[in-house]
Amino acid sequence: MADGWGACYGGDAMETVREAKKGELATELRARSSEILAAWIVRFERSPLRFRRATKAATHTAQVANLVETLTEAGLDGAVALVPGSDATRELERSSAFLGAQFASEGATCFDVAALLLELRDVVAGMVSAEDAAALTRLFEWLTVVALDGFSTAGLQSLREQTTEQLEAGTPIVELLPKVPALLLVGAPTPSVLDNLMSRAWMLAVGTGAPSLIIDCGGLATQGERNFERGFRGFLAQAEGASLQVLIVGARRNLSELAAKLATDAGLALQIFEHLDSAVAHALERAGHLLMRRSER
Repeated sequence: MADGWGACYGGDAMETVREAKKGELATELRARSSEILAAWIVRFERSPLRFRRATKAATHTAQVANLVETLTEAGLDGAVALVPGSDATRELERSSAFLGAQFASEGATCFDVAALLLELRDVVAGMVSAEDAAALTRLFEWLTVVALDGFSTAGLQSLREQTTEQLEAGTPIVELLPKVPALLLVGAPTPSVLDNLMSRAWMLAVGTGAPSLIIDCGGLATQGERNFERGFRGFLAQAEGASLQVLIVGARRNLSELAAKLATDAGLALQIFEHLDSAVAHALERAGHLLMRRSER
């Protein structure tokens, strides 16, 4: 139908046009997927966003191909449906977060992550209509943020795991003198690490027949002090009924008061010392050693 103002179409015809337009993006992406991948490889290798160039395009070609396929599936309802945070983009966001985490595990940089997605954005945007290109540009910028968040989160988690391993392996649990075992806590060990360290200290005390165990808390960071309670509770449960005396050294008031209360509730003897040398002298005396100062001549 037409009037003086131009052509008019029925509702069914307009709906048909909209449905046909919805599938255009997915059809275009699927038809040109190989072209997209080839163009991305060239752009990624030459990208000015990359500084160290710690990774090669070939290493991530399969992931980018999968990303394009996921984008194609998400684009079945058209680019207007690709709203960040929507159901349509959920799989894309998940893939981008995983991609960022993988880059972190491979020793790549955040610049490589950004280059991968932003160069792919430019390739895809150059092969679709201007309207779809605008929507895809916004989407890829969002996916880049998601990937970088995954990169930083994975890097931080890796650092935490390394720190945990180093603290568990390197925290001194030593016999300062015969029958004078000591645990010298440092940094911010997790509750599980504290539990393991105190278990090892307990075994050393039992194995040497020591009447006392020194636990030096002077090197604990604030977070380590917060985690102390859980580890100490596990230690007290393990040492229940023993005649061992625990000597807490260098703890701040709130920590020493907590340790004293927990030990009292568990029926275990505990003493607080401000300095390590005083605790060592006390432990030596309990172990039957005589500590004497050499006279000056």
